[in-house]
Amino acid sequence: MANLSLRIIFGLLYVAIIVASTFFGTPYFELLMALCVFFSVKEMAQLSQNKTIQYVWAIPLLLCFSIILFTVFGAQKLDLSKLIVIWIVQLTSLFLGYTSLKKHSKINYVSTSIYLFLPLMALAIWFNQSQTNSFEYLLLYFITIWIYDSMAYVVGKKIGKRPVFPKVSPKKTIEGTIGGIILTVIIIFIIKKYLIKIPENVVIISLVVILFGIFGDFVESYMKRKLGIKDSGNLIPGHGGILDRMDSIYLSVLPYLILISLFR
Repeated sequence: MANLSLRIIFGLLYVAIIVASTFFGTPYFELLMALCVFFSVKEMAQLSQNKTIQYVWAIPLLLCFSIILFTVFGAQKLDLSKLIVIWIVQLTSLFLGYTSLKKHSKINYVSTSIYLFLPLMALAIWFNQSQTNSFEYLLLYFITIWIYDSMAYVVGKKIGKRPVFPKVSPKKTIEGTIGGIILTVIIIFIIKKYLIKIPENVVIISLVVILFGIFGDFVESYMKRKLGIKDSGNLIPGHGGILDRMDSIYLSVLPYLILISLFR
């Protein structure tokens, strides 16, 4: 019970920090993304057992400051073609990183670092360059992720029986996944109709975000199971590390930005 209370308190704090940074805009959101990159890559270094000083600190710091530099000084607009190229590079990095996961090689660590860095960098730059309804679009993205996580958890707890991938994540059930998707789409439709001025294609966009978020969740679960660990860290009490809290974000950000660029 105490652990559940801790999870709820720090979960709400996590949501409040993201919403506040989004509301106040530049430079707060960019700084938050930079910090997320730093801790994500640092956790990845520890997970992949590259524990020398230059890898644990140098690469996370470099990527952290890169987000700030690219956001502040990036002159070129992050259009559809650039987003697609960044997405292809991210997926390639994911493939290279996770196929060599148990080798603890430099290629593994650098590849997974790029996989974690690119979507948050793109999100920070896009938010900085976007003017029309950028707060609403960003809020829609995070709301979709949070609602699905909550709905899938509740439905899975109530009626979940059959695991989606028993060997990867036995607690995530088919019933919870399907129920979470259906309820999230309904809630997003209501939000679109009555609360936030967002694209007509919001249901399709939200569905794509959910599906890629689920895939990202399973990717990290697979990684942790292969390395024989439960949590990526202990930065957020009741939740684990940044990787645990943001696993569904890394793979869903770029598809979301691509769809927004198409439908906006």
